[in-house]
Amino acid sequence: MSLRGKIITGLVLALLGWAAWYGYRIVLTVSQIPTAYAAWDTGNLLVEYMRSNNNRWPSSWDDLLSVINNNPTNQIQFRGASPGDTNYALSLRQKVAIDWKFDPSRTNQSSPVTRADGTKFPVVWDGAEPNDIVHNYLKESARTNTPKSLP
Repeated sequence: MSLRGKIITGLVLALLGWAAWYGYRIVLTVSQIPTAYAAWDTGNLLVEYMRSNNNRWPSSWDDLLSVINNNPTNQIQFRGASPGDTNYALSLRQKVAIDWKFDPSRTNQSSPVTRADGTKFPVVWDGAEPNDIVHNYLKESARTNTPKSLP
């Protein structure tokens, strides 16, 4: 093979490698979208729960999801499903883990919300990382000393 042929072959292989890597990243990101929505919705559920319960942290998934049943007129807005979709809300526990011993009155704590396997969320929507949602609510609530509703 001539030098020119080797250069063209090398460029084609490099281009194919780049395309494969880029395609893999797209598929990986798209596959994480349901978990990203679950993270966002869990963060919002936690805030709504604390807002409705004097900033008390829920003790279990059943406790957290009670906020859906206790709020029939003002249905919780889910990003990954229709408002008030209880089947979707029940499915969150397969995608998201919550530290039920988290103390919202203490500052500078670790992240109480992770993926079901205990790792960080690799993909989240901008402004929708569940730990940021919770901590921002707690900071605002402490600053104003009154529970705030979701945006």
